[in-house]
Amino acid sequence: MRKINLFLFFIICNVVFAQDLDTYRLNYCLKKCKIYSKELIDKKNKNDAVPSYMIGTPKFSKMFSIKEDDRMKIYPFNKYDSIYVTNPILIEKIQEPRNYLDKKYHKSLRLLSKDEKNKLSDILFNYHKTYDLFRISVKGQIGCDCVYLEYPQMILLFMKNGRFEKYIAFPDDGWDRYNFSDGQYNNFDWSENKESMILDMFKKDILPDQNCKTPVYNPPPPEKK
Repeated sequence: MRKINLFLFFIICNVVFAQDLDTYRLNYCLKKCKIYSKELIDKKNKNDAVPSYMIGTPKFSKMFSIKEDDRMKIYPFNKYDSIYVTNPILIEKIQEPRNYLDKKYHKSLRLLSKDEKNKLSDILFNYHKTYDLFRISVKGQIGCDCVYLEYPQMILLFMKNGRFEKYIAFPDDGWDRYNFSDGQYNNFDWSENKESMILDMFKKDILPDQNCKTPVYNPPPPEKK
């Protein structure tokens, strides 16, 4: 394991709130390490102000090189023994994401391979958007002639001991389509960029015209004279 400089060592020792992900990232930082360390301190101090030198600069990139074995030690990969991807079916009425676990609401259910879990964990833990202060909320057109998004395009299901316990539906679309706690969800270090990468990664599991519903215009009845 590469040696960390005194500055990063000081951060590891003093940022007591740091979770496993933060610690791994400090040890396997590729670039912008001081900025990331400053960001951790600001998170601890609940300082939401973006430093002036960060404004207007590219923020999303692969900043860390956490090894595959170590990534599997980070939540949720260290808790759930299997991850599935499901392809929800369009239905007349919008359903809560958990309802899509029912077979009548999805077209396919597929177990992620070891390579796919590895790629997913790489996206989640090695990519980062510095000083991202806002939760994702994807609106608009994604891959088809959509007026707005109503349905999830895909859902990741996390299984433990033969039972599905957690899910994340994509895109987020501002609906909070997951059943992780806020602390667990924040551990994914989410961003629109990551969601786009994950949707692209699982594009073979998404139907070409899936999850789009063009509103039908029903004009109001004429006023009675």
